[in-house]
Amino acid sequence: MQDRWNAFMPYPDADVGHAPTGPLAGLRLAVKDLFDVAGYPTAAGNAAVLAASGIKTATAPLVQTLLEAGACFVGKTNTDELAYSLIGGNVHFGMPRNPRDPDLIPGGSSSGSAVAVAAGLADIGLGTDTSGSIRLPAAINGLVGWRPTHGSLDYRALRPLAPSFDVPAFMTRSLEPMAAVMSAVGMPAANDRPSSILIPEDIFETIDDAVADEMIASLRSAAMPIRRTDAISSFSLGDLASAFTTILQKEAWESNKTLFERAPGVIAPDIAARLRSGSRLDDEEVRAAYRIRKLFSGEIDRLLRENVVVALPTLAMRPPKRDAGPESLAAFRSACINLLCLSGLSGCPQLAFPAAGCAGNVSLSLLGAQSTDRMLMNVARQLRPD
Repeated sequence: MQDRWNAFMPYPDADVGHAPTGPLAGLRLAVKDLFDVAGYPTAAGNAAVLAASGIKTATAPLVQTLLEAGACFVGKTNTDELAYSLIGGNVHFGMPRNPRDPDLIPGGSSSGSAVAVAAGLADIGLGTDTSGSIRLPAAINGLVGWRPTHGSLDYRALRPLAPSFDVPAFMTRSLEPMAAVMSAVGMPAANDRPSSILIPEDIFETIDDAVADEMIASLRSAAMPIRRTDAISSFSLGDLASAFTTILQKEAWESNKTLFERAPGVIAPDIAARLRSGSRLDDEEVRAAYRIRKLFSGEIDRLLRENVVVALPTLAMRPPKRDAGPESLAAFRSACINLLCLSGLSGCPQLAFPAAGCAGNVSLSLLGAQSTDRMLMNVARQLRPD
């Protein structure tokens, strides 16, 4: 396969079989290089991890499920180093190019899977989402991105970053193949509709007014009841993002401590700095962050128990250019985590998709109660019929 987008890892091809029929027959599958696939190494975007990997003899159960549903494996994809970024860069293997706008970052950390799907090299991009690593690149590349309910999919033979946030997740070019993926991985069907779509004023006030107006107009097109609320939590977005980042850094350090202590020089400086930050957190700071998560999760559970779906902008601001300086990239990452952390802290599913009738590249998200993944798809189909 010719890959001028640097979406795939440069591994020699190995035979990966798949079922000739099934709900995913005819769909090409690109797999983030965090999942084991028999016949391939697993590098997690790091040269030292690649050197120590060896060729895997077994395939991650979730990948095997997709193959048995008929999906055809087309390669392992590039990822931000250790899956610990939202930008899409990698000092070891390079930054994939955004097919939608080559001047912009592709987004990460599931950068290669997003680019492979956006470039038409794959139909299903399997990745992971910890702090937005599916939703953000999906939004930047004009794709559908699904972060499932935490713990609902098999995560064995998947290299962890922050286990209490990590979820296997997917990208497709439209809603229909994503619906097929949901079915193939065993998400329960849902015929119910939410009582209303909830618009949190404090969140929509953080984005450009014109974009917010376009999104709300798109929501009204579904002819479903719309409700507005001042906020979905008693905590500010900044406090939630701070708690999320504290837990993320702590767990990321624990996941990568051995690698860091053995070979700190093979980790990019920005990634190494985040790992060091996690190693320096004091216990009380971490406990406070977990307490905020527990309280927030309770608030969201009570809110969504009313059978509502929360509408959110997927991105907080326009993506930076791929040659932007570290300060611009850090500001983008920080702003987006304010919105993307909500699903991670609550464990709730989120479905991101291009907003219908909006100028430019505008991504809308739906957040629902745990295990309402298929209901989110039903609402999205009303908002954006393929």
